[in-house]
Amino acid sequence: MGGEDEPYWETASDDEADYDGDESDVEADEGGDSGVDADEVIEKIEAVEIQGATSIAREGVRLLQRLDREGVGEARVDDVAERLKGARPTEPFLYNCIRVSRETGEYEDVLEHIEGSQEDIVDYGVDLVEDGDVVYTHCHSSSVTGVLEEVDLELSVRVTETRPLYQGRTTAEEMAEAGVPVRFYVDSGARLALKDADVMLIGADAVLDSGKVVNKIGSEMFAEVADRYGVPVYVVTDSWKYDPLSSFGFEPEIERRAAEEVWKDPPDDVEIYNYAFEKVAPGKVEGVVSELGVHPPEEFIDRVVEEYPELLEAVESGG
Repeated sequence: MGGEDEPYWETASDDEADYDGDESDVEADEGGDSGVDADEVIEKIEAVEIQGATSIAREGVRLLQRLDREGVGEARVDDVAERLKGARPTEPFLYNCIRVSRETGEYEDVLEHIEGSQEDIVDYGVDLVEDGDVVYTHCHSSSVTGVLEEVDLELSVRVTETRPLYQGRTTAEEMAEAGVPVRFYVDSGARLALKDADVMLIGADAVLDSGKVVNKIGSEMFAEVADRYGVPVYVVTDSWKYDPLSSFGFEPEIERRAAEEVWKDPPDDVEIYNYAFEKVAPGKVEGVVSELGVHPPEEFIDRVVEEYPELLEAVESGG
């Protein structure tokens, strides 16, 4: 990929092997040190111990809500909010949830959106899978696995491992636990995984104003393979992963993660490129499945802006 599709990034330091966040991680014991607690949550997000856009957003909002309730002061809450945003550069879901909750003060409403939208996404997503289908997916998306777990038909799943952090294993484990037959492939075996697939379902970390989808590295390459074989590609995601900054001409920062994740001790003259995500061209995506329904990428953006004007308003107000 060249030109405008080259990754943009600023600082080092991924999608969806969801951390099932326990509120104990963000709610300190009575009399606990909120500074230590905030540091712990942010460090877990940076270290990918809390990962997956949904889990990161949920835990980030819970942390800010608790700090606000403790009365630590606006400056302190704003400081933690900025640190949360910086913990994962390619997470507009987190940014949007922070902006709206800080702008309105309605933390519970934002948390209800995070939880409630998943139910609607599943309702729309199950209709994309037919009896006997082979479904291919890459990495781990709680929205994708949520759909597949609710499909009341015979199906099988093919998953690629998703190096270097192997989030595909989480998808394989969840599908196996749900009684769904799984074939597990190394990433370089994706062509074989897709050759006889009926549909490709992936999550998203961001959807840009241009209709491009930002997802786990490898996603665009696999979408190209799917296109070659006539396999439709659907992106399953919460609509708040729309990046409102992209509507003002800003390109998202694509994380370049630590080289040690790929090779702990490479030769001195070997430079490791460990990008976490890449952009999938909208022409390779049949539709975006969200709580708003199933729409082509460009139409999806129009629906999000129409349904949630607060996302742009929070940016315009400097939130």
